[in-house]
Amino acid sequence: MRLTILFLAALAAYSAVRPADVPFKKLQLDAGANETAAFADLNGDGKLDIVSGENWYEQSKVKGGDWKKHHFRELGYFNNYIDAFSDLPLDVNGDGKIDIVSCTWFGKKISWYQNPGKTGEPWKEHLIETQWNVEFMFLVDLNNDGKAQELLPQFGGKGPTTWYELKNGAFVRHIVHPDNFGHGIGAGDINKDGRADILTPKGWLESPANPAETTWKLHAEWTAKKHTGFLHVVDIDGDGKNDVFYPHAHDYGIFWLRQDGDGKWTEFKIDDAWSQAHATAFVDINGDGQKDFIAGKRFWAHDHDPGAQEPLGIYWYEWRKTDKTVEWIRHVIDYSSSAGAGMQIAVADFDGDGDLDFAVGGKSGAFLFENTSPRKAPGK
Repeated sequence: MRLTILFLAALAAYSAVRPADVPFKKLQLDAGANETAAFADLNGDGKLDIVSGENWYEQSKVKGGDWKKHHFRELGYFNNYIDAFSDLPLDVNGDGKIDIVSCTWFGKKISWYQNPGKTGEPWKEHLIETQWNVEFMFLVDLNNDGKAQELLPQFGGKGPTTWYELKNGAFVRHIVHPDNFGHGIGAGDINKDGRADILTPKGWLESPANPAETTWKLHAEWTAKKHTGFLHVVDIDGDGKNDVFYPHAHDYGIFWLRQDGDGKWTEFKIDDAWSQAHATAFVDINGDGQKDFIAGKRFWAHDHDPGAQEPLGIYWYEWRKTDKTVEWIRHVIDYSSSAGAGMQIAVADFDGDGDLDFAVGGKSGAFLFENTSPRKAPGK
């Protein structure tokens, strides 16, 4: 184990002079329990709709109009959880319509729901996997063809580290390692060889030249906190080496691991003022050319978690690189209301005005946050 842990306040400092916050307008789409959120044009009208839980919400053809709710599937409901933990838009069968790939924890399955288009028929469910609980799942490019069409699930229990390749309308299972290394998973190019590696709480699995037919090498170079959320690869300190970012999903804390070289990593704390951050999204919120990240407290992730009963909040963070430090700046988007962040934070410019908006689901409902910055898209 070659991980050095430093909790230096100077290296996770907050700026005394805060830049202007990015304004967001909140809209509650639904008050029902959800965990997911995704943007996709489901009816082919050129506008992004939103998927969350059992429903999808059609964007109005009139700017600022109401979102129309469509109930398209029935899901299980267990212990205050609606049993869909990721919804991923993808044209699975190549018919030109966007389908939804979904995963469940209690139902132990990965499946895809076929978009019926304008036929009026029900959305048909097609099973992909039925062996393991699934905490969450990503669409990533793991076969290095330039298309993010591979499924990377985080299995619970004794499920192996596995990815699924889409071939001719069907998903092919590829087991990378017999262990899943615990709560948390992600993908990104750690060693800058042009191939996406798999990140776990206990190190990274190196993608071979032929990822579908060759063993992936485990680099057990770190041990992250128990119960991590989404793991991301980002060069945070600008030294040319890719670092790793992760939140603590069932406790306080958001952290990053600095890659020092020769298999050595140093951990730094970003923020520990709030708990239960599961989903995170790296995007350029303020348009300065550097990716920021959005995170939020998951409502009732588990009621016995540290800080479980504390107020919900959604935040975005930017960072500044200096000679010796990385300075983090937390911006409050929403606090102490009914909005939290469940298992997905979906980001897109849904209204085409040139800035990034986002949607979240949670046990307290589904919400859209419209970025109301004055920036406009070119030509508008």
